[in-house]
Formats: sequence, structure tokens, C-alpha cells
Amino acid sequence: MISDSMKGHLAVLTMIVVVIAAGCATRMADTLQAPVQTGKETSGAEKQRIASLLAEIEGRNRTIEDNADWIRESYRKFRIRNLASIKEESYEKYGQYLYQGGVYIIVHPAYYAFFHERGRSDKALSKSAPPLRNALDSFLNEAEYSDKVRLVKAQEKYLRDFLEYASTEKRLIILVLPGKYSSYEGYQFKGGNDEYLRYLNEVTNESDSVIYMYSKKPNRGTLAEKDRKRLISFLYRIKAASVLVGGGYVGRCVEDFLKDMEQYYSEEKLYLVPELISISPSDISSSLASDMLLSDGEVDISLLSRSLEMNALGNQEISPKLKRLSLSAAEQ
Repeated sequence: MISDSMKGHLAVLTMIVVVIAAGCATRMADTLQAPVQTGKETSGAEKQRIASLLAEIEGRNRTIEDNADWIRESYRKFRIRNLASIKEESYEKYGQYLYQGGVYIIVHPAYYAFFHERGRSDKALSKSAPPLRNALDSFLNEAEYSDKVRLVKAQEKYLRDFLEYASTEKRLIILVLPGKYSSYEGYQFKGGNDEYLRYLNEVTNESDSVIYMYSKKPNRGTLAEKDRKRLISFLYRIKAASVLVGGGYVGRCVEDFLKDMEQYYSEEKLYLVPELISISPSDISSSLASDMLLSDGEVDISLLSRSLEMNALGNQEISPKLKRLSLSAAEQ
């Protein structure tokens, strides 16, 4: 029989565990990290530049994007341009935004938070009183005890921070969004405020260097023929040295996109970026998900990269070349 004092100790211990878990979830959502590595070789000027960029993003998040009028408008239209709306003779000017010769293409960003079947609450369908925090940040703030979902949270957190940072830094990014997503049965916010649109407007910061287009279907990463031709023409006109692909899910929509592009575009220029992908919880075991999470909650990119190279993730059928953000060009 458990004594009253022992019961008391167990209750306190349980409370501590819950508080720690909840605290980790909150920290994940509320901190913003630069997707760049700094070390002893990093100059003071570069560190200051990175700090200034982060301060600019956080300032915008606290002021402009917390403004009630801005939030209401963020549900109505994109604040970035659709590739289909850009005249072909204007393509070349986007070459100025290439980062070290590369363009980032993110297929179905934040797919788990907005489109993975998790069950919807009534508040998701509300069209009144928009929440101060966007839906992805709310998702990141939820306490989570499944290693699979903790992994996808860490990946979506990294991608969110990357988009915030890279759009502010004016790196060229193309978002491939789920086609006709607002009417898709799998859209968690169908019938209510367009939370996906708000999220995309927030993380892209109205940047001239960010463009969007749509996949042919909401649950596949392939493009309609006219859109694929438009994208390939754009890539050639800007003279991209590399195409750096991320998004969700690897082995699914991301693989659809890569397999499609390989048929019409130089395979030598296509790379998968491990830091910028997410894995469906359906495509990974709990033990591997646990192994991929470091003690600080970050993703073990080395283990993830090896798993990608070994075709060990879900429906993955191809072994694309990898380019890691966390390594220098000499280390790739």
C-alpha cells in the first residue's frame, strides 16, 4: 500500500514532469533562431548582421503582425506574388535574390499542422475573433508526448524560422502550395478563417523575394504541365546554379515534385535540404523518431541525412543529392 506521503511525492513529481513538458512546448513556439551556423571564424560584423535580422523579424511579429487590422487582412489575400502573375520578361530580375546561386523551393510547407488528419475543433471553423497567435504557432505551443509528433513539430519550427529569416534576408524562395487547398476536405480550417493563408503571410513578411504557385492536387506534389513549364522557364531565366528543395512530406509530396522535375530539369542542379523537410508520422517508427530528436529537442540532421540516403523513410523511393544548410560548401 502506498503511504500518504509517498502519494504526495508522486503527485509533485507528476506535476513537475507536466510543467517541464509544457514549458518545452512553449519555448519551441516562442523562440526564433537563425538557420545559420556561427563559430569562432564568424566575424563580429556578421554576428551583428544576424542579430539585427532577428531583431527586425521579432519587431515585425510584435507590432505589424499583432495589429488587429493586419491580422484581419492576412486572411483575405496573399502579400507575396503568384508566379503565374509575373510576366516572363520580368523573370530575370529575380536572379538578384539567388542565395549563393541557389533558389529554395518548399513543397507544401507546414503540411502536418494544416492538412494532416488530426481532428478539428469548433474554434478552427470560427470566422470571428481571429486569435492573436497563428495556427502553426498554436500547434507548436500544444504539449506533446508522442516522439513522432515532437519530431514533426521540431521540423516545422525550423522551417518556420527559416522562412522568416530567409524572406527578411531577401533569399529567393518559391512555395509550392497544395492545389485548391481551401476546398480540400483534408484542410483542417475548411469553412472558417483561412489560417493557412495567414500563416504564409506572416512567415514570408511581404518579401519581394518570395513567390508562390500551386501543385496540381492538394495531396500530391506534382505540377500541372503549364505550371511546370512556367517554373522551368523561370529557373533557366534566373540562371539558378542549384535548386534546393524542402517541405512536407519527404517520400510523398516532396518526392512527387523531385521525380517530376528530374524528367525536365537538370538533375545535377536538384538537391534535397534535410533541415527543411518534414516526415509524416505515418512514415516513421516511434523508435527512429526518438533517435532523431536530440536532448535539446532539435533534430539530429546527421541521422536524418543518413536515413534519407538509405531510403529508410516511409514511401521514399529515390535517393536525391543532399545539401545541408549546416555545412559549408567545402564540407558538402
